[in-house]
Amino acid sequence: YVGGDITAGVFTTLLWKKEEYSLFVDLGTNGEIVFGNQDFMMSCACSAGPAFEGGDISCGMRATDGAIEAVTIDCATMEPTFTIVGEEGQKPVGLCGSGIIDMIAELFRCGIINAKGLFVREGSRVQRDQHGTGRFILATPAESATGREISLTEVDIESFIRAKGAIYSAIDTLLSSMDMDASILEHVYVAGGIGSGINMKNAIFIGMFPAVELEKYEYVGNSSLAGAYAMALSDAANDKIAELARNMTYVELSTHPGYMDNFVAACFLPHTDASRFPDSIQEM
Repeated sequence: YVGGDITAGVFTTLLWKKEEYSLFVDLGTNGEIVFGNQDFMMSCACSAGPAFEGGDISCGMRATDGAIEAVTIDCATMEPTFTIVGEEGQKPVGLCGSGIIDMIAELFRCGIINAKGLFVREGSRVQRDQHGTGRFILATPAESATGREISLTEVDIESFIRAKGAIYSAIDTLLSSMDMDASILEHVYVAGGIGSGINMKNAIFIGMFPAVELEKYEYVGNSSLAGAYAMALSDAANDKIAELARNMTYVELSTHPGYMDNFVAACFLPHTDASRFPDSIQEM
């Protein structure tokens, strides 16, 4: 699962030139991760599912026109405010990955959902189906571009928690395989077509990424495409990317001791070990 996308991303971020310990994360159906610096690079892949790209989410979509890409919620009134991809006046069509991250973070921050992603506050925005499954309504049928309600359900939230748990536990396992932890990271590069940018504070708040200083994070967008351009234009880039692929050590998570335990522990908001995310707990 670690192939051209991640190798191109490592090339374009210049991780291979860094003296400092750096992390590269490519968000997609397979979360691909590289840790290292100019001396070594360790890689792994985890099955995160399509949630980051809007798949497996009832109102999910890619980050195209009409996608809700950023959300805030007034904790007192439970009223949402959101930003939509596209021209001014564009009505919402659905939620892309960055909007889902914001949505879950805001619901958790406001105490509307609990650590398992279940609704624990009631209000006009929280509705339940005949089975009691809750959902939060972002836009009514009259407010949406499709004439259908835009909402996030408990099932959606569960899918996304599993996806973020896969990413966090993969990072944790990769670092621990080197007897290291996130405190040594100086650069964290995040790639993937999930919106014009990720609110890293919210991503850390829900336990998707390690709790390191925000200034160490950089969202680099579609780094695989940037790497492909470089390869098309430069023989030297071709040679370097091939060299990076040969020199990268792959860690197989499915057979790694402790990975499944790490994954299960990460499938909560933000994590079963609250001490890993002190700022998140303080905000609650």
